[in-house]
Amino acid sequence: MIKGDNILSVGTPAGGGISIIANDPVSSGGGGGGDSPPITTDLLVYYNPDVEAYSDAGTTLAVDGDNIRQFNDQSGNSNTLEQASASSQPLYDIGTIGSGLASIKITSNDHLDTTSALLFEQPDANFTFYLVYKKASLGINNYIVGQMSPLVGNSRIWLRNIYYQSYDTNNLNAFVTTTDSTDVIILAITINTTGSASEQRYKVYKNGSLLGSTTRDFGGAFRFNNLYGVGWNSFSGDFYGGNMLFYDGVHDATQVQEVSDWLNTKYSIY
Repeated sequence: MIKGDNILSVGTPAGGGISIIANDPVSSGGGGGGDSPPITTDLLVYYNPDVEAYSDAGTTLAVDGDNIRQFNDQSGNSNTLEQASASSQPLYDIGTIGSGLASIKITSNDHLDTTSALLFEQPDANFTFYLVYKKASLGINNYIVGQMSPLVGNSRIWLRNIYYQSYDTNNLNAFVTTTDSTDVIILAITINTTGSASEQRYKVYKNGSLLGSTTRDFGGAFRFNNLYGVGWNSFSGDFYGGNMLFYDGVHDATQVQEVSDWLNTKYSIY
């Protein structure tokens, strides 16, 4: 049985009859449904819960309610996410983040670990991060990416109840305030460590629009090897993670809008 949109292409060959061709699920579909993002230059990782999330080590696709053991990178860089410990495995959820759509449900201290850490070092520690997410309730705080080992400066991105906050390995942080919500949100964060002191080095975008920025002069690196949660997180409530992407370098407002619009074709947020 074959299920899902954009799985089969039906056509009429020149010689008559009907042709039925199975599409590649990682290159077909719309708005992050397995297709390539609109910007692929400097794309480091791309995770899509609707594609190649497994309840075991890469053989059995997860279904609603399963623990997630392995989650494959769709960027082409093969930076697979894994979690061998059952007690730290997130859950596979269908429907909470959108009708028929999958998400990674993080409870307690769940997290998935990269094959290779995402490392952004000085003098060019610039990066751009995208995540579609939904909080289970108001007032909760979650570390959504970070590092567990080696634990150097606790670099992390923190989804707090009233702001988005990021730390480098020197424990310097920047934040932008927000309004707490349980809506599905497209979040984009850019960190620019090479711009002039007057530039807005830390920018947060919500659903494609700039939410706020600050001139924080980050001096350390950023190292992330725990995604969709952090193993040492002081956890205060569940959240659901959808598509996640990291880019090397800083996207400008036009690029952020482009990627956000692409994600929105899947999640229908705005």
